[in-house]
Amino acid sequence: MKHHVIAAAVLTAILCLTLLAACGSGEPTLRDFEAIKEGTPRSEVLEKFGEPDSGLSGFFGDIYNCGDQVVVIYYEVDYGSDAATVSKIAVTEQQIKND
Repeated sequence: MKHHVIAAAVLTAILCLTLLAACGSGEPTLRDFEAIKEGTPRSEVLEKFGEPDSGLSGFFGDIYNCGDQVVVIYYEVDYGSDAATVSKIAVTEQQIKND
């Protein structure tokens, strides 16, 4: 009986450590992007999420891949400037799956 309790405790500890490691993977989630509001400076977005996966052509914006979805953050004027502010955030399903 004592061995079963110890084994269960060890198994629980391993499971907790695994879950904590997964949570701390550093990959932003959709919930993280929900915290960005209109008017947020681009410098703050870059500080929180790092360099984007790609950018927009014809508009000033950053693209982040987030699992099966893509987050596009549009900015007001000041093209290419970290002082630009968020004007809109769009979340869409990825059209092409990355394998």
